[in-house]
Amino acid sequence: MHSIVYKNEGAYSCFPDIVRRRQGDLLVTFRRAGGFSLEALRRGKYDHVDKGARIALARSTDGGATWQEAEVFPPFDRECGEQDPSIQELRDGVLVINFFQWRVVPADEKHRLFYPARQQYDGSWSDVEGPWVIRSYDEGESWEVDPLPVDSFPLPRAGTSDPVLELDDGTLLMGIYGADPGRSVCRAYAVRSPDGGETWGQSALVARDPAGRLSFEEPALTRTADGRLLAILRCGEPGDYQYLYQTTSHDQGRTWTDLHRTPMWGHPAHVLTLSDGRLVCSYGYRRPPFGVRACISEDGGQTWDIEREMILRDDGGSRDVGYPSTAELPDGTLLTVYYIHGEDDVRHIAATRWDLDA
Repeated sequence: MHSIVYKNEGAYSCFPDIVRRRQGDLLVTFRRAGGFSLEALRRGKYDHVDKGARIALARSTDGGATWQEAEVFPPFDRECGEQDPSIQELRDGVLVINFFQWRVVPADEKHRLFYPARQQYDGSWSDVEGPWVIRSYDEGESWEVDPLPVDSFPLPRAGTSDPVLELDDGTLLMGIYGADPGRSVCRAYAVRSPDGGETWGQSALVARDPAGRLSFEEPALTRTADGRLLAILRCGEPGDYQYLYQTTSHDQGRTWTDLHRTPMWGHPAHVLTLSDGRLVCSYGYRRPPFGVRACISEDGGQTWDIEREMILRDDGGSRDVGYPSTAELPDGTLLTVYYIHGEDDVRHIAATRWDLDA
């Protein structure tokens, strides 16, 4: 069953993430952009760099049947657009949103950027900054107005696209990825916070290609039923992403081993450990028929049942779809959110409620 979380003809809405809070509410963060991104579409392209992009937050109190009007956050820096906001609830009830930014400057000011990485259709130049975190101590009613910086060393700056993972001792892990200036091949790391997101460091390499050919991006983290940590990563040569890869940590994210390709074709991924111990990995399917798919592991990620791959959507209007995120509801059904568009070309946030045993 499909539903709309947020759709606005004057907005380019994408990159959602969902969390089911312990008290039952569902919260979805996403990136809401506007005129600059819509003009790119009118020019026959889509551009995911937009200094007008903002974090948006939608809430459902009835299991996703209906959604309140999304709150759009004010800018933290008017020269920057927020990117890939993800949300997590910690055991003490604090909510954490992690994200990164694109700083966009006029063409004649690109010298102000650490590394002018990308040029937009209007001639402006941009570069990544971050990651950052903000927190809420009142169930998402208000948020910190000064984002906390995340130390991405040894990466000079990095992106993030999956929520933080809280370990048993309260340590937070965040998956990050990035490339050195002048290079397009990314490495992925996990960074730690011992104090609820106030400070970050102690980076651990999650995945890289020693040959410098494959790019490992957008790591998604989960803790398996037996206590291991699993990371699923977007992978491929830059601009030609193929199968998801995975790697495992047996020491709470300090070292990662057994990097290998999975049978799941798509990107990027979200991975969730269900209450019965099974894993569900959802991912965008950016080749015809465009949409969103999911796969189950019965053995903690040792194998994936690709023969029973679930097709959640196969009616996307182009490859500009995906970035799914899944939550388990109290009755055992799953709610996966993602962005998609049809013939009307309006990028919007949608949800599919499904039963993996149906």
